[in-house]
Amino acid sequence: MPPVQPEQRELLAWYAANRRDLPWRATRDPYRVLVSEVMLQQTQVARVLPFYQRWLELFPDERALAAASDAVLHRAWKGLGYPSRAERLRATCAAVLARGAWPNDPAGLEELPGIGPYTARAVAAFAFGHPVAVLDTNVARVLCRRDGLDPAQGRAALQQAAEDALCRPQAVAWNNAMMELGALVCTARAPACAACPWAGRCRAARDPGRLAATAAPLKAATVKQAYGDPAPPRGTPVVKVVLALIHHDGRYLAQRRPADKHAGGVWELPGGKVEAGEDERRALAREVAEELGAEVLAARHLLTWHHRYPDRWVRLACYRVRLFAPEAVRPLASDGVQWFAPADLLAQVFPAGTAPLVARMRKYHRIAPRG
Repeated sequence: MPPVQPEQRELLAWYAANRRDLPWRATRDPYRVLVSEVMLQQTQVARVLPFYQRWLELFPDERALAAASDAVLHRAWKGLGYPSRAERLRATCAAVLARGAWPNDPAGLEELPGIGPYTARAVAAFAFGHPVAVLDTNVARVLCRRDGLDPAQGRAALQQAAEDALCRPQAVAWNNAMMELGALVCTARAPACAACPWAGRCRAARDPGRLAATAAPLKAATVKQAYGDPAPPRGTPVVKVVLALIHHDGRYLAQRRPADKHAGGVWELPGGKVEAGEDERRALAREVAEELGAEVLAARHLLTWHHRYPDRWVRLACYRVRLFAPEAVRPLASDGVQWFAPADLLAQVFPAGTAPLVARMRKYHRIAPRG
């Protein structure tokens, strides 16, 4: 095994003095490591900490989680977002029980449902001590900045760079140290270069233009399509509205506007105005409860756009929504609700302000506009 190099000692010493005391770093239990890795996907550490502790109280091991019902599972996960993560985690545990043991290397872990290359490497490294490099966006950012790597070369090249940099004699500490440096010092928007143990070795520290270019090195560049009217000038009064695109079993829910209201009889998505002091998600949950008597399980932002009416500007934010009990919805503020297949939904007449969402859904489902 190669000896520890000077630059590796610098980072490991920094980590020993600055590491956060995170509970998943104190265990080699593959179940607990996996829970932490799944929760940390697209979620900040501070938000994960209380969920992680409560989750382990409810489901202390893979057998307890595999036996959990949908209702118990989603109730425990609610607030973390992306509930499919919890479902995949349960499926992984069921597969481990069926096998009789955890695989202990990346290839074997990837055979489990719900585990991809990154998660397989993380569990192999942190639970089983395999000398493999774990590449997340923090690690990729550190490598791109320190060594002048181009993010455009792709994930495979960055993974190889992480393998080349790996301190194999102390692989667990090294992987944690690389992640910690990216999370605390070499951050995306405001890196604290003066506190970095590698400031003297870092190419980006001498080339500030590279900092912005390497903020999110694993994020693929995409061309965003604009929807709706251009945003109004600053200072223009704008009414904020949230819409719930509720989906279940491949269908979407719509409700019919009351006949005695403007545009009566037209189909629309549940939703309404964001009240003073509310954020969009709270407004969404309130509107769904008031209009359908239902509870939101998860809400994921889909699209935001502006629409100009003759007398006002409206900013509309649509979220893809899952409910705890979709079969129990009832029309509390409409003349009826109905579940539609995508093509049938897009064949209905919707309010003019919803046109950008309809266009977005047609593109997603590859449904041509009506002739």
